[in-house]
Amino acid sequence: MEFKNDSYFVDTVSENISSSSVLKKYEERLSGFEKDSFKVKDPYVYVKFCLYTTLIFRILEKEISKIDLSEDEEKVVNILKKYKYRDFEAPFEENYIKFTVWKNESGTLVYQLCDLRETVSSSENWNKIYSVYVIHPKYFKQIKKIVLKIINKN
Repeated sequence: MEFKNDSYFVDTVSENISSSSVLKKYEERLSGFEKDSFKVKDPYVYVKFCLYTTLIFRILEKEISKIDLSEDEEKVVNILKKYKYRDFEAPFEENYIKFTVWKNESGTLVYQLCDLRETVSSSENWNKIYSVYVIHPKYFKQIKKIVLKIINKN
């Protein structure tokens, strides 16, 4: 496939990478997250990992549709199918957590993850500048099982 360089995006095309190498790299990151019992230590890193998970899901969507999934794995796949379009699967409080970026008057940023049932309001020193739902960490156990099924199939 030919990609035309644009004056704004010079040399923005990456080298050819196989989907299996991307999957292996993702599985390594997922294993690192699993070592910490899927506990979130840094909200910003977690949000990037959720976005990366969405990308991996899109890359592997056809492969996922061809494997046998448990009921729990199927539930996670349905959550990811909707999430790729920023659509959300009910019950929201169970399936997602909220990522929020706060900024104070001096320009300091704070990243926060919280349960959707928590109501957090701005204080006089902090303003909410961004908020988005992200996949609940508890689903990464099922995501890992799905990834391993695909790796073992190949």
